[in-house]
Amino acid sequence: MFRHSRLMGIILFMAGLVAGQSVCAHAALIVAETAQAIRLHAQYDTGAPMSHAQVIIYAPDNPASPWGQGVTDRAGRFEFIPDATEGRWSLQVRQAGHGVMAHVQIGGVAPVVITATGAHEWLQRLVMVALVAWGGLGTALFVLRNRGRRDASA
Repeated sequence: MFRHSRLMGIILFMAGLVAGQSVCAHAALIVAETAQAIRLHAQYDTGAPMSHAQVIIYAPDNPASPWGQGVTDRAGRFEFIPDATEGRWSLQVRQAGHGVMAHVQIGGVAPVVITATGAHEWLQRLVMVALVAWGGLGTALFVLRNRGRRDASA
């Protein structure tokens, strides 16, 4: 008798688990659709990705006001789906004083990147090095000029 009631308890416990599973179980659903998206990959000239950089999107019909914005992922990638407005979309990516602007022409067969500015970073570095050198030379000449003079108050 004891054995039989123990077996019945185990069966009822298992039935309760199965019933609980069916009550608590849920299904996963996914809706997939095709869309033409614009994908960008932002990186520095060293090849390092612009991780978590700010992205600002400007639509062709209102280039002065942002259409949308977002942030790149760890790999410097960002993707968005533009609306049906055809024309020149502008994409600006900025991070820690670095930035680049790209323009994508939408309309026709496929989106085409027509320009990307910001690749002149070597010119900016050259100008900065020249200005620092000029400042250092000016400071050195100022110090040397005052060193040769005698203080009249002494």
